[in-house]
Amino acid sequence: MDFLPFQSSVISESLGAMLEEDGDLCPGINCCMVCGAPSKLSCPSCNAVSYCSEKCMKHDVNDSSNDEEAQGHTTEVCKLLKNCSSPAKEDSRSELESYPSTLSNLLLSHPSFEPILFASSSSNRKSFQVHVVGAEFGSELWTAKDSFGACGWREAYAEALDEVCEVAGIKSFELVFINTDLEEKGVERLSNKVSACCINSKYEDLKPTSFVITTPDLLALFNAGFTCPDYDWAGTLTSVLSSASGPIPFFATSNSELENLNDVEWLDSNGFSTFDLDGDEGANQESENEDVVESFFGENPFKGSRVRQSGMLANDLYVKSSYLFGGTLSLPRGGKKRKEEEVDDDDYDDDDVANVTSKSNKTKKSKPNSALI
Repeated sequence: MDFLPFQSSVISESLGAMLEEDGDLCPGINCCMVCGAPSKLSCPSCNAVSYCSEKCMKHDVNDSSNDEEAQGHTTEVCKLLKNCSSPAKEDSRSELESYPSTLSNLLLSHPSFEPILFASSSSNRKSFQVHVVGAEFGSELWTAKDSFGACGWREAYAEALDEVCEVAGIKSFELVFINTDLEEKGVERLSNKVSACCINSKYEDLKPTSFVITTPDLLALFNAGFTCPDYDWAGTLTSVLSSASGPIPFFATSNSELENLNDVEWLDSNGFSTFDLDGDEGANQESENEDVVESFFGENPFKGSRVRQSGMLANDLYVKSSYLFGGTLSLPRGGKKRKEEEVDDDDYDDDDVANVTSKSNKTKKSKPNSALI
C-alpha cells in the first residue's frame, strides 16, 4: 500500500480539552467523533465510527480542515474502515508472515546486522540465538487456521530463517519466544537448522529449561510499546542486559512514526540507547570501532498489508509494524537515568526524524545509519 491516511481524525479544540480531562474517552468509539457527547448512531456504511447526531456525522464527513492528513471521515477512510472488520485473506496472511519476514530480511539485507550475523557464523559455535520478547499468539505466533489454511508460524519461520542460515553459514538458529501467556512445549525442531522454544515467563523470572538460553545475539521487539504504562520495560531490559558482557543488538517495530519516535525517546531518556534526537554530536562520543552495529530508523518495507482501526480515534488507521528502528542496547551507565520528557506531535518536525538517521554521533557499539534499507 503506497499511501494510508493514518491520522484522519479531526480533533477540535473543545474535544481536545475533553480528552485531556478524561483519558478514557475514545472519539468515535465510546463517544461522538466530533463533540465527545454520548454516541447514538454510527456511520451507516462502515458502522465503525459513532456520533451523537446526524449533524455531527455530516460535519465529520464534510470537514474542511486544512490539515493535509486529518480530513475526517472521508469516502476513502470509510471504505478502509469497512474492510477492517472483514479483511481479505491475503492481507491477514501478510500481517502474520510479516514477523518472520521482517526478522529474516533485516538480518539478510540490512548492513547494521552484518557484523553480528557473520561473526556468529565464523565463530566456533556457529549458532545464532534471537529472543522475541513479548511474543503473542495471533501476532508473532499463529496457526494455519489463523492464516486461512496457509502455513502456521513454524513453517513460516523455518522457511525464512533457513535462508539466513544458508547465506551466513549458520549451523543452528535458535528462536526463543518469551511472554507470560505462552504455552510451553519444550524445544521444537522447525527444520534441520532452525529450532524454537516458547517460554511462559517474564524475562526477569526466567528459570533454567531444557533449552539452553544464552545472551541473545539479537533482541526482537515487535510493537513493544515502551511508553505504555502497563509494561515494565525498564525491568525487562535490565534483566536482558545484566547477564551480557556488552551491548546487545536489537530492533523494535511500532505502528506509526510518532510511536517510533516515542519509543526512541524512551530508550534514550532511560539510558538504554543513544539515538540523538537533539543533534548533540558530542554526546557520549567514544573512539570508533570498525565492528559496529549501526542504528537506524524508518518505515518497515517488510510490513503486511492488513489495515486496522485505531482503538483510540475511530478515523485513524494503521498497519502493524509499519515503522522500525534498531541498533544496540546497553545498561544505563552507573545506573544513571536521564531526565524523561513527554513527547508529542509538536515536539518534532521532519528535521528531527532526519536527525535520528543522519547525525554522526557514535558510541562504543552504535552509530546511526543514513538509510533503513
